[in-house]
Amino acid sequence: MSADGGDPFDSLPAAIAADVLGRVADGADIAACRLASRAFLAASYACSRVRLRAAALARRRSVALAGGGGGGPPGGSAIRAAAGNAASLLGPHLRSLELDASEGWGHPDDATWVEEGEFDEGGDLHLTAREAVVAWADTAAGNALREVDVADYWPQSCWRKAEALPVISHFCHSLLKLRLKNAWLSVDGLKIMPNLTHLTLEFIRLDDEDLNKLNECFPCLQILNLIGVGGLKDPKIHLHQLKTCHWEVSNVPRSLTIRAPNLVRLELKCVRPDMLILDTPSMFTLKLTVDKLGPNVQADGLVSLKNLWIESLDLKSLLQVFAENHDITTLELELPTSTNKYELFEAVKPEYLLQLFAGISEVKLAPRFSCEMTHCLMLCTSNQFRSCLRRLLFHLPPLKDVPHLAPLFNNCAPSCEVTILFHADSSNDIRQAATSVWTLRYPGIRWQWGTWN
Repeated sequence: MSADGGDPFDSLPAAIAADVLGRVADGADIAACRLASRAFLAASYACSRVRLRAAALARRRSVALAGGGGGGPPGGSAIRAAAGNAASLLGPHLRSLELDASEGWGHPDDATWVEEGEFDEGGDLHLTAREAVVAWADTAAGNALREVDVADYWPQSCWRKAEALPVISHFCHSLLKLRLKNAWLSVDGLKIMPNLTHLTLEFIRLDDEDLNKLNECFPCLQILNLIGVGGLKDPKIHLHQLKTCHWEVSNVPRSLTIRAPNLVRLELKCVRPDMLILDTPSMFTLKLTVDKLGPNVQADGLVSLKNLWIESLDLKSLLQVFAENHDITTLELELPTSTNKYELFEAVKPEYLLQLFAGISEVKLAPRFSCEMTHCLMLCTSNQFRSCLRRLLFHLPPLKDVPHLAPLFNNCAPSCEVTILFHADSSNDIRQAATSVWTLRYPGIRWQWGTWN
């Protein structure tokens, strides 16, 4: 409190007070600040960031109204009204708007599998519907917004095609970042958004089966995240300014194509595309999660590839395509969760892996891969390779005895740094025995020890 008992925040410059509220962002917290301080009340009209959550609005309403908030989905129409009011109130000051009605529905099923009897007939939480988006986009805030994040309520959005994208493209001309989650999106009437550099579509059914509209209307994207986007047939990403892409394919399209001359990092998760085309000459880091590589792969445009991460049982095919003919400096390998100890040996022989490791500077073997590799090394018949391996990371499974890892350690170059992570369930006696045996047998290796769970 100030000396005269007045508002302790009166001396705070208005710009700083507005910045504080912008960092708070949560609508309920901003409302509490408005009630607590005249300075914050005045500054709230220039707040730059607002985050509204349906659950929080529902809780506030249930406290305010005797007998609770009534029936219906959580939040009711309150979040729609609050979004429109905030946009109208803040107008050109608003830079970031986040609306969340997802309520933990997280990973929706494909809308085509939802039975009609399971539909939620209400529409008051359908935040990607035209009227819901217009409520905040068609205000003075629409053209001022730089970031928009909308997570819809899946039981209402899964079976209603929404016009969020066309409406946003019509009103939000200054938008830089856009994230939409849990919706069925139309692209009819979508306009070019030349300022948009970040786009995330998460758990989306998209009526753009080949991604033609996405390429046409978002030409300046630098970061693209497509997480569980369904409705794709032969999707092609063709974006000249794209630098980072994270693509988790939710269905099984016949082909996947990425043509992006400035793409530096790609994280791709898919099942088995018949055709995979990567024309990405600047790509430095590639992270692949693939069930099985299809017969038609065109990956000639990978001249800059240095870092490779693979999670798959189809290792031989993937390593031949992406590792053998490229100057890989860092290789990370993991196995699917369902892999048993026989499948890795059937998929790829340990001698092939050791020879491949010998030509790479740094190898990181993730927990499941390391555990199965431990079994495979006992069957290894040849391990004498001229090696340039300088750093190795290996996760040991729970141990009852010192494992046979000689073929792997023999493959390390002089002065190689080897990090061994013991499983937390391994006894101290086993740890001491293993460290003693290995340090004595391989004095040229620089050892580091740790624990994993």
